[in-house]
Amino acid sequence: MVNDSAAEKPGAASPDKSVSTKNKRAQKGKKRKRIGPLQRPFPKVPLERAIAIARAIEDKNAGKPVFAGDLAKMVGFHQASDWRFRDLLRAANYYGLVVGTSPTGSVALTSDGTDIIAPSSPAQRQKALIRAFHSVEPFKKVYEYYGGKRTPDDEYFANTLVRDFNIPRELVGEFISVFGQNYKFVNAFSGAEDNENSPVAMAASEASAAPITTQPTEARKFLDTCFVLMPFGDWFDRYYKEIYSAAIKDAGFEPMRADGIFNTGAVMEQIWTQINDADVLLAELTGKNPNVFYELGLAHARRKPVVFVSGNLDDVPFDLRHLRVVLYDVREPTWAEKLRADIAQYLKNAKTEPEKSIPQPYRARRGEDKRHGEDGDDDAEGE
Repeated sequence: MVNDSAAEKPGAASPDKSVSTKNKRAQKGKKRKRIGPLQRPFPKVPLERAIAIARAIEDKNAGKPVFAGDLAKMVGFHQASDWRFRDLLRAANYYGLVVGTSPTGSVALTSDGTDIIAPSSPAQRQKALIRAFHSVEPFKKVYEYYGGKRTPDDEYFANTLVRDFNIPRELVGEFISVFGQNYKFVNAFSGAEDNENSPVAMAASEASAAPITTQPTEARKFLDTCFVLMPFGDWFDRYYKEIYSAAIKDAGFEPMRADGIFNTGAVMEQIWTQINDADVLLAELTGKNPNVFYELGLAHARRKPVVFVSGNLDDVPFDLRHLRVVLYDVREPTWAEKLRADIAQYLKNAKTEPEKSIPQPYRARRGEDKRHGEDGDDDAEGE
């Protein structure tokens, strides 16, 4: 007996076979749209987040090479196969902060990674950040193409990325987001805004070693950030400028407040981003401001360490008084100096022992989502 399908001629495919062939072609087309690690010409993760890899090696392993499995745990993941950790590690390699991408191998700090995490001067960190930004070739080329100025925010820019820089169309939005975050982050350390004199405009390699513009007093100096939850206006603004901001810098953090956010978009979304990105938070509870308490709830839900400040103990909820609370009395002669010193010390303690500044129900899984997105399956594929 002859099989009917075997007797068919090459050019006379049956209807079923024709349909099957079309389905296979469609499936192949879908597979081609998948962008794997080797096809992606830029990192998924912004430089500011990728620095967590270099920081973990420096802070938790004395700057010595570490196995990827141990490094994953240092930055809050169960295992090196977690796609979120792989994305973070790839990004750190893209930016030249570390060497080593294998989940079974070792990862070592580079000189730029060390200069960013443990610089001998602000200028050394600034230059290393510029080199890290420019080490991603598409970022460097796009920046140079636009002469160091802010890139346009329209469809023509997206088309330019696809046509002139070979960025896959499906990755254009992601490219613009990561590039923009890196631009702002690096420029923050120079105190420069969007102009051709920004140190970020220096070319990579040899040019990055050239003298840079004088760093303004408002330039960012610290990698770690402290987001301040407090009311605006009246005396609170003076407290922030003259006491809180100074105390935060004394503790080794960069102070951030909602009125210093200049991004476009909903205010609450920006506050949520700042809460997620902050290493520690400071909450002024005097007066029981409802917005402050709402944002405090978000911070605790995100398992973030928060130091409380209040001029009245009754304004601190009873259930939170066992956590770190700094009380002040403006009637004392040296209350401002004492408050500044106390805040600085409490923030330092919150950094070394964060669990003591987080309510008990939220402590258990803090390490799993620290500095990362929502909780997810460790083995889930992120592509």
